[in-house]
Amino acid sequence: MSESYSTINPCNMCMPMGSVLAFRGIEGCMPLFHGSQGCATYMRLYLAHHFREPVDIASSALSEKGTVYGGSANLKMGLKNLITGYSPRAIGVATTCLAETIGDDIVQIIKEFRAEEESSLPIIPVSTPSYSASHEEGYARALQAIVQTLARRTEPGSRTNLIIGSVVSPADVRYLKDMLTDWGFANEFILLPDISETLDAPRVENPPRITEGGTPLEDVVDTANSCRTLTVGGQFQSNSAGEYLEREFGVPQTALPLPIGLKDTDLFVSMLEDLIGIALPGKYEAQRGRLLDTLADVHKYLAGVRVAVYGDSDIALGLTRFLCEAGAIPAVVATGSSSTRFEAEIRAVSEDARILLGADFSQIHDQIRKARIDLMLGTSNGRQISRKEGIPLVRVGLPNHDRVGAARQLLIGYEGAAMLADAITNALLDENSRRTDRQ
Repeated sequence: MSESYSTINPCNMCMPMGSVLAFRGIEGCMPLFHGSQGCATYMRLYLAHHFREPVDIASSALSEKGTVYGGSANLKMGLKNLITGYSPRAIGVATTCLAETIGDDIVQIIKEFRAEEESSLPIIPVSTPSYSASHEEGYARALQAIVQTLARRTEPGSRTNLIIGSVVSPADVRYLKDMLTDWGFANEFILLPDISETLDAPRVENPPRITEGGTPLEDVVDTANSCRTLTVGGQFQSNSAGEYLEREFGVPQTALPLPIGLKDTDLFVSMLEDLIGIALPGKYEAQRGRLLDTLADVHKYLAGVRVAVYGDSDIALGLTRFLCEAGAIPAVVATGSSSTRFEAEIRAVSEDARILLGADFSQIHDQIRKARIDLMLGTSNGRQISRKEGIPLVRVGLPNHDRVGAARQLLIGYEGAAMLADAITNALLDENSRRTDRQ
């Protein structure tokens, strides 16, 4: 845990930003921030730079008057304008620091709006003050709010909820969907949220106002009737959609880490094999074999390499475990979230790692200097440290603002692990070549 009284360049983003990633994974859902216009503008730009896609976010545009007298009128007008301009199938309303500070009750305001407008449109409220936690918690809260608002018990079903409890890339979601399709059981799963198209859409001549794709609303409603929930990631957050479904509807949940690297992907696959009753398709057995071959190929380059890992807690844990599988040394492991469980999980695989919780980049930089780091593995926000210290940086996770292709970066599964091993090794080889040329 950080002992500093101030934060300089935090290793996380704010809660409302995480909510956008959850809401954009629902079919026809449009996020709206109840707060100042600047919050929505900033986050639209931030996410658009990462995904290289337009990321529309509506705003209630709270001004000085709304701050003093309450933002009810602003939120109602914002909802009305959004419905008129975009015709969404659902709206996700997330609060910002300003709305939370003045104490607006968005649940009550939404109830009044629905009565006044006689609207049956699903409107999903979630409390996401940035001063409370990080974007990871905002994502988890939004996922829970989605099922809390929409899920309804009717007839017990036989499907399995596959909830992605951590922020991943559209390519990662496509990989999971392809795996289920190749297995022949795609229709037996409800995947939530599905950002595979909504945040990485193909180019079309006349794009719709709201990008097509996402988890169908009918499927979200039906999550309460599934026979089980399998949640991957999100194990360090206090809010969980899977736990809510288990508590409220009796849908049993099994929580797994993100399938990053060999061991955690094996764990995920074995769970699916048990649920489906059919062995892994040969295509993925071949991917597993290629990953083993890749690890053998790169071991001589990665053995003993000291790496600094930072970013989202679930991804940082997966990367740390994978580095140990490849023979590298995770010497510094940092996350902007604060979880003693995260520290215990890291310590279980790397006893000597310097672990930073609730970290900012000034602290990460200080530890990198002390730990004789050979490689950095994390978001593009560490690029200043990389340049200043002359340490190669492999960009993984959100944000990635100085490279293209973040939406297509595959991290999970056997194929993602093999691609990551290649990227890490090539970064080290490039650095060795530069050093040789300078001599």
